[in-house]
Amino acid sequence: MNDGASFRADAQDNGRIQQAGRDLNITYRYGADEAGDAVPLVPDDLLAAFAAAPLPVHVLSPRALAAVPLPGIPVERLESAVGALPVTVVGTTDADGTAGGDAAPQVPCIRPDAAVPAQGARRLPDEARARLDSCAAALLDRALLRAAEGTAPDLLAPHVRALLWRSGGDRTAALAAGRRVRDAYRWCGRYEEALPFAARIAECAPADDAPGGLRIADGLALGELHTRCGDFAEADAVLRPVLAQAEQEVSARGLTLAGHTGPSLAELFRENVAGPFTGKLSTVDCEVLARAADVLYAVADARYGLRRYAESERLLHSAAGLRWRVLGGAHPARMLAQLSRARALGRQRLWHEAMSLVHDALAFRDADALDRDHPRDGALVRSLHAEVTAAAVRSLREEGTARTRGVGIFPAPVVRFLDSTMGNGKPEKLTSHDAGRLAREAADACERAFGPGHPRTRAARELLEGETGDGAAAP
Repeated sequence: MNDGASFRADAQDNGRIQQAGRDLNITYRYGADEAGDAVPLVPDDLLAAFAAAPLPVHVLSPRALAAVPLPGIPVERLESAVGALPVTVVGTTDADGTAGGDAAPQVPCIRPDAAVPAQGARRLPDEARARLDSCAAALLDRALLRAAEGTAPDLLAPHVRALLWRSGGDRTAALAAGRRVRDAYRWCGRYEEALPFAARIAECAPADDAPGGLRIADGLALGELHTRCGDFAEADAVLRPVLAQAEQEVSARGLTLAGHTGPSLAELFRENVAGPFTGKLSTVDCEVLARAADVLYAVADARYGLRRYAESERLLHSAAGLRWRVLGGAHPARMLAQLSRARALGRQRLWHEAMSLVHDALAFRDADALDRDHPRDGALVRSLHAEVTAAAVRSLREEGTARTRGVGIFPAPVVRFLDSTMGNGKPEKLTSHDAGRLAREAADACERAFGPGHPRTRAARELLEGETGDGAAAP
């Protein structure tokens, strides 16, 4: 069911675009011809702002031009000029970047050669060009906003790139469009194509209130993409200052990431163990802590890739506690943090603790509801569960008894309370059959949620092939 968030975001973006249009909807006359007369702007001046690539006609539709009026160019004149341009039909690609089949949408586009005369038509003053660039970026942002979730932005990406990489002027609209392209590629699992946009955004976007720092959301996105691309050292370097900013943001509200990241023992007894435990927190406090948990999770992911498993587990401990506090034990983000902790502990052969965390995460899971309401998160939960199980079976078979350590998962009273409410905390007796079954379920769930070509699905299929020998369903 729609919770209204997408509707509110759409309304806010529409308001921002329309305000930008109102700010720009005045007539400008720049430069001078040889006779000294002012030179009016013409439609070719706007077309020169876009890249020499096919431009979907809907970017310059009458509704779009009405939402983003242009400085000095009457809408009627621009509509007439756009309508006279040569149009070609361009086939789209699938979300995974492969060529679309016969059913792939065919998009009418303005031919690249239509913009050639505009590219060299004349040189406008910097102020005029910057305003036209802002209008072009707002038009692209509007088109991306209305694209279906999961749609590859291939046709719009070259134009956003041209504006985002252009020097000078106000890049606000170009940054907004760049973030949409970045996030669309991330959604499709095309991380290598998203990474240049994330890097450019982090370079150009104004920082949050932290000297020399990145905007937290942009730095987080850049670090996560580096991790997805296997650049773990780069991810860690990007995310370390982002974590410092998140800690500063938390501290500024009188909160802390150290120590009491999860609920207190009193809160556990007083409230439902599933949480969330937000009685003493404001809405903004919860948002700040949830954002900090996301950064902690991303840093832990990078350090896991660097094989710094103990550090990764400690960071995930804090992330899981924060998510338990502000989101609740049944939230898929908290489950993922616990299962990621289990994976990091497994790498240290601490299987008793690892499997206890698996039981803790899955104790809250309503599999049908999770698959229905959060299909991607549900698929990731299944994948991590299958990965931890397969590693446990293999490790215990090849290396014998697991290691143990004296440090508790939570303070001792909390551990005893959890043991009495969530099970005995002992690792179950797992078999290769269990590992194969879970791997098959994870691969099927990933294919449904992400599609067959997504990296998450490929990783799940590789795990399945490792457990069954040929990728066939486990008996």
